[in-house]
This record gives sequence, C-alpha cells and structure tokens, in this order.
Amino acid sequence: MTRHKKMSLWLLPLLLVLVLLAAIAFAVFAPVKFLNSVTPSSSFTKTTNIVYGELPRHRLDLYTAKKPKTTAAETKAPLLVFFHGGGWRHGDKSMYKFLADGFTKAGYDIVVPNYRLFPEGVYPNMLLDTAKATAYVAEAYPDRPLILIGHSAGAYNVLMMALAPDYLGDDAIDLCQRVAGVISLAGPTGEVKLTSPKYVEVIPDRFNGASAAIHNLDNPNPPILVINGGQDEQVDPINATGLAERMEDKGKAVELKLYDTLTHNDLVKYLSRYFETGSTLKSDVTTFIDGLPQDGNFCP
Repeated sequence: MTRHKKMSLWLLPLLLVLVLLAAIAFAVFAPVKFLNSVTPSSSFTKTTNIVYGELPRHRLDLYTAKKPKTTAAETKAPLLVFFHGGGWRHGDKSMYKFLADGFTKAGYDIVVPNYRLFPEGVYPNMLLDTAKATAYVAEAYPDRPLILIGHSAGAYNVLMMALAPDYLGDDAIDLCQRVAGVISLAGPTGEVKLTSPKYVEVIPDRFNGASAAIHNLDNPNPPILVINGGQDEQVDPINATGLAERMEDKGKAVELKLYDTLTHNDLVKYLSRYFETGSTLKSDVTTFIDGLPQDGNFCP
C-alpha cells in the first residue's frame, strides 16, 4: 500500500469526526454563533451601527454585496430589510451575518435593523421602530424598492407594516410606492390568540383587536409571501394558512408556502449558504423577490 493511500485511509475518519463535531456544536452549543464563525465575509462589505433614530436600539447594519445583482432593466435589485425574531424580548442584528451572507452571495444588498425589546418594546413601540427603520432606508435609497423580511416576532412587525399603512404613513412613507413586497417567516398573525403571560405583557390585547394582522385587511397592500414550517412548535402553521385564506377571500395579493419538515428556526437557517440546498426555501424566496415589479404602484 502506498504512503498516499495510507494517509487517505486515516484522513477520511478524521474528516468524518470533524464534521460530526461541527454538527454537534451547531446543534448544541450556540448554533448561531457557530454558524456565523464559519461564514465568510467575502460576499459583502459591512457598515455597522448606522443611526436611524434617537434611542439606543435605533441602529442598523448594512451589508452591501460585492457582486451586486441587477434586474432585467439593468438597474439595481431591490434592497432587502430583515427584522429579527426573539419574541419581542430577545435578538440582535449582530446575530444574522449568516443570513445576510446568504443574500449578498446572491447579489442582494440587505439591511438588518434593531428595534426596541421588552420592557421598552411593548405594543406598538416595536412597530413604530420598524416603521422608523424602514423610513430611514426608504429615504436613504429613494431609487430602490424595498422588500421587508421578518422572522417570528420580526415577521409580525413587517406584516403590520404591510397591512396597517398608517405606521409608515406617520413617517411620511407611502407603502404602495416604496415597499414592493413583504416576506413573513413564521409570523404570528392573530389566528392564534396570545395566552402566555410573557407575550401578553408585550401585546396586552392578545391579538383580539387592531394588534393582529388578521384584523388589518381593509387597506391596499403589496404582495406578501407567507411562510411557515410544518414542524414549527413555536408559531403554529395555522397562523400562515389562516392569514392567507382571509387575504385570498378579500382578493388580496398573497402567496403561501408551507415546508412540512422544517422547524421554527429552520426558516432562517436554510437561508444560509451552508443549508440552502437542503430545501427549496431559499430559491422560493428569491423567486418571489425577482418576480416583483420594480416601480409603480406596488399594491395591486
């Protein structure tokens, strides 16, 4: 047996052990921290802590793609704005390098803002912050349509931007002229009322009134992509199916995607470069984005 073959025989088990250890680290020990640590920074230039308001949490990060995607008209692609989850109590923009890279690798620029969290971030303060951050980006990039994306609590925030236009209107932003589309990743919509004290502290009316997305369906809205995982134990898929059905009944622009095997956190994990081939989620999201109009009235 040659020396090369001997080395191959012991290298293979070593590689398998390293892969196994990496998988264990991701699954057990700070999965986001691990995923960010192995995600390269080669696809983007990052500008951190851009101030969009007067409060400490009024900061956002901008990830600019080094190889920007252009549209069929040779203009810049829409600018993505992603709002993090965490039950309105946790989460930070610094956690989402892996997600930002997943989009900048495909040529999209993406902004990741912070917003107030409990106890300061009670309803509607987190929505006021979401509107303020969106308004800042809209004014900074007047020639580019925006795509609002959110996961979990952040998905609730962006749904409310799309369905209750007064939030953006209070910041002098015309929803139908500036927001081309909205993507909800496991967003609570009001189909399931809030009962847990930790959520009722944030949204006291428990989604029984204007705080619920399902109770704000009488205004024009840009197209909305509603996504949920079938194995989500935190936000029941009925939130997505219920909202989509109500919107379809009113003839509103909505698309529903359910992924039977995906969990709550899979919906952001599978946007990473390391997991995107394990599901059609990433391609479904980019297909939705690329199919949106680039200008005009975005509310059909």
